[in-house]
Amino acid sequence: MLVTFNNVSVKYLDKIILNKVSFTINENDKIGIVGMNGAGKSTLLKAIYQDDFIDDGIIYKKSNLKISYLAQEPSFNLKETILDEALRQSEAKDDYEVKTILTKFGLNEYNKPIKNLSGGEKKRLALAITLLKPCELLILDEPTNHLDIWMINWLEKFLLKWSKALVLVTHDRYFLERITKKTLEIEQSNIYLYEANYSNYLLLKEQRMQAVLANSRKLQVLFKKEAAWASLNPQARSTKSKDRLMRFEELEKEISSQNNQLNGLNKEMAFFSQFTRLGKKTIIIENLTQKVENKILFTNFSYNVRRLDRLGIVGKNGSGKTTLFKIIMGQIQPESGSITIGETVRIGYLKQEDASFDPNLRIIDYIKKIKEVVDTPSGLMNASNLLEEFMFSKNQQYCKIATLSGGEKRRLQLVATLITNPNILLLDEPTNDLDIYTLEILEDYLEKFKGAVIVISHDRYFLDKVVNHNFIYQNEQISEYTGLISDYIKDASLLEKKKHTAKIQLANNIPHFTSSEKKEFDQIENKILMEEDVLKQLNEALFLAGSEYLKALDLQKEIEERQKKLDYMYERYEYLNNINEQIENYKKEKKI
Repeated sequence: MLVTFNNVSVKYLDKIILNKVSFTINENDKIGIVGMNGAGKSTLLKAIYQDDFIDDGIIYKKSNLKISYLAQEPSFNLKETILDEALRQSEAKDDYEVKTILTKFGLNEYNKPIKNLSGGEKKRLALAITLLKPCELLILDEPTNHLDIWMINWLEKFLLKWSKALVLVTHDRYFLERITKKTLEIEQSNIYLYEANYSNYLLLKEQRMQAVLANSRKLQVLFKKEAAWASLNPQARSTKSKDRLMRFEELEKEISSQNNQLNGLNKEMAFFSQFTRLGKKTIIIENLTQKVENKILFTNFSYNVRRLDRLGIVGKNGSGKTTLFKIIMGQIQPESGSITIGETVRIGYLKQEDASFDPNLRIIDYIKKIKEVVDTPSGLMNASNLLEEFMFSKNQQYCKIATLSGGEKRRLQLVATLITNPNILLLDEPTNDLDIYTLEILEDYLEKFKGAVIVISHDRYFLDKVVNHNFIYQNEQISEYTGLISDYIKDASLLEKKKHTAKIQLANNIPHFTSSEKKEFDQIENKILMEEDVLKQLNEALFLAGSEYLKALDLQKEIEERQKKLDYMYERYEYLNNINEQIENYKKEKKI
């Protein structure tokens, strides 16, 4: 046993987050934690890592237990560079191992100051550091947020090979299905631990719901019988009748508890909006080309959006996906080409991050600023009733936005987007921070939506379920793909695997280097150091170039070429080092 919770309770303000919960994390466990936004998933992870804030109960931990924890809000020394901070926090001694992991997460500008990183880059840096730390228990809170699908695919393979304990919170259902072997659900301050991965958990939960319902019916019958007796109010209260009254009161409490549980199981929320007429002319994209700081994002992209299109946009971080949305919205101008928007088009734009949130603003006031009365398919609805439909209770509506969890803020963004009654939706990473329950409702809404949907997402399950046509950003072009995005990633991975397999020569099943590979492996570390020095000198020269535009342009071009070369060398190092490890392991096994 690594960690044991014994009747642990946690409160936040007047809300009970965890109510006397007990469970154990064992060696080699792989546990996925699920529950609605605000249920206490992140709180539970934090309590496993650092238990000094719990209100009641005891948490036992194995002596000197090493834990590596990815929190939702990472903390860094902003004055440090990416590499220096990764080395400092992970306490790693091998630069090459650190650089390999950083490169996997698109953080190959190792000398870039952390203060200049975007929010997504900081989250990826935190994930890289967490994976680099030696530990017996790995805790990950929403690790797939801000990762592209190639990074997620790599992380999935990494965690499949992980041989120690793992506890994670994620909305990525493919991730849960393939990696976890146990599912811990938080519901109404209680926990339910299932010895099952995600799909089997759903079946077992259904059985539990049926059992709770059947038990509730039995209790209701018994309660009616006891209530009839209690109402007689006998004059002479014997000891026996007093005992019966006490049992009646206990029965009343038990039924109340069962009803609360059933209410939690049967809560319903439906995304809806009043659809407005959409004409034949929607969004016409013609020969669109865009650059950012002399980097070409895409060239000559054309597409005529159809009324019922379900389009997925997929690409690596920084490839220009959000840029396309901003061009459509008229927020930035393209390098060349044009966008034509039809007269009847009303776009609902869900941004990746909503900077307009004032943390001190009350939830109800935020919605009223957009609309006080909303036209819905069921008729007019005021802001308060609308928020209740989206699972914001009347009490919660008068709390400040700062009190909401990340997922609840995302759900509030969805409310704000849909109450404008759009007929075309642009959704930029809509799955970030949302719980699985809300995702399923959003998927149902999009299935019934009568207009076009264009979605940027890294969630393979969501894309497979929602879209029927994908655009892939690769090599400065946007190409079309009509199959499932999970198949696209699988096919690409198989192709890459075949390439690597073809390069690894085996003789009588004994791993070994070819003569050229052995020579390359012996020299590659020194070559990497030399290339890094050249790159450092070029960056210094670029800084000194100042306003000498042409010189700076030439230096920038050379830096990009050198960086590509260095990235390839890191890939080669990882590949060659993998062969070397196989050779060393073989020698140990055979005691050579």
